[in-house]
Amino acid sequence: MEFGGHGYFGIENNKPLIFINENLNEIDTSLTLLHETAHFLNGDSEKYITNHFQNDIIEFQANQYMISEVMKMLDQKYDFTPDTNCQQIIDSLNLPYHLDGVIVNEFNDIISDKFGVIK
Repeated sequence: MEFGGHGYFGIENNKPLIFINENLNEIDTSLTLLHETAHFLNGDSEKYITNHFQNDIIEFQANQYMISEVMKMLDQKYDFTPDTNCQQIIDSLNLPYHLDGVIVNEFNDIISDKFGVIK
């Protein structure tokens, strides 16, 4: 299937389908799969979108889920501490800059849960 985006979630014959651009690298494929999974979990295919603002909210929620799951996996692998450099995480994920705050919030939540402190 040819399409211009990274991925797409939809319902076909009453079955959920996730399409992922086969030209993506492994990391972008994983991020896209998490993002599109969020659309499925949030029931986004059933939502009636009447304006661009509603679409922005749905996309932001999918990105929040993706980032939350990625940060959990990174914490399991690297065992974040209050001294972990959050900017390095932001740089390595290379997501659009408007999501940097979501990454920082997720990082702070992980640190707060583990150590009772907010960086």
